[in-house]
Amino acid sequence: MRLAACLVALLASASAAHADTSVNVNLSPEGQMLAMAMGVTPAELAAQIKTRIDDAYHTGEINNFLKEFTNATSFSARGLGVDYASAPKSLLIGLAANLALAGNPDIHDTSHPTGGLAVNFGLMVGMNLSEWDHPRWTVFANGFYQKASVGDLEGSITSAGAHLQYNLIQPAATGGAATLVRWIGLSLTSGIEYTRWDLGTGGTTLSTKFDVSGGGMTQPITLDSTGRFDLTSNAVTVPVEATTGIRLALLATLYGGIGIDFTPAGNSTVNAGLDGNLHTADNRDLGTVSITGTGDNKGSPGQVRVLAGGQVNLWKLKIFAQANVSQAPAVSVAVGLKFVN
Repeated sequence: MRLAACLVALLASASAAHADTSVNVNLSPEGQMLAMAMGVTPAELAAQIKTRIDDAYHTGEINNFLKEFTNATSFSARGLGVDYASAPKSLLIGLAANLALAGNPDIHDTSHPTGGLAVNFGLMVGMNLSEWDHPRWTVFANGFYQKASVGDLEGSITSAGAHLQYNLIQPAATGGAATLVRWIGLSLTSGIEYTRWDLGTGGTTLSTKFDVSGGGMTQPITLDSTGRFDLTSNAVTVPVEATTGIRLALLATLYGGIGIDFTPAGNSTVNAGLDGNLHTADNRDLGTVSITGTGDNKGSPGQVRVLAGGQVNLWKLKIFAQANVSQAPAVSVAVGLKFVN
């Protein structure tokens, strides 16, 4: 089952926090005849269909899903806007991609949509202030806009950030033993990051399959729905980080650190108005289902995070990979290229 279909079913839970939803099942004459053949009343079959949707998609998890998707949206910016390994003396330019996952590790099992998955890209520019007699300070700016899709949902991603890095303890002197192993010092970094996802259906048919039973009979049913389904997520995050590392034989750099991510503003919302048709595998029309609703939830206000990465130094060209792990739980992996002067 596709992710978008799972998201649709999440709206069926009226018990979710900050949600106002309704699901109406109307059986056709053939649907009523099926109920009689199964030895149940039409009302009982309609209730069973709604229950099957709840059971199949864990609809009570809409609150957790929105919280975790907000966390993933915020976390998709980690590793895109700052350099922790190169110690530039002037200009630095980079391009990176980041994949972030928050929540239940079963996110890839689309029958359990209780987590958030986000992909982000970033173009970064940095400048060390040595030319202005402040070699301990480096400023960074990053941003990107792109078209994006998640399952059957399509839309866009917007991200932007600004950071300031201070070299609290200077790197070890070059030469001698430092040619083989050099400590790159201790740096403190903070800034502000903004990420927004806008996703929605574009007339796509969302299909959901399940079984109903009664009187010793089991009947597979498919629900095909069309209409409006919009998912929006945004996050404003202030990270505070302390990082250090070592350079090995001028060719590679290993680094790590710890950070705290404060998210003073951020939430995810869903809005849906869907109409669907129930049918059997042989296309018998069993009735209709309408789903309407809205839901929203905020992300985690603050999380402790650890980060670790490695970088290959090819003269002024740097190739890096970095992982971030948060207590949310959330994890992200960023890879990219940098040109350092």
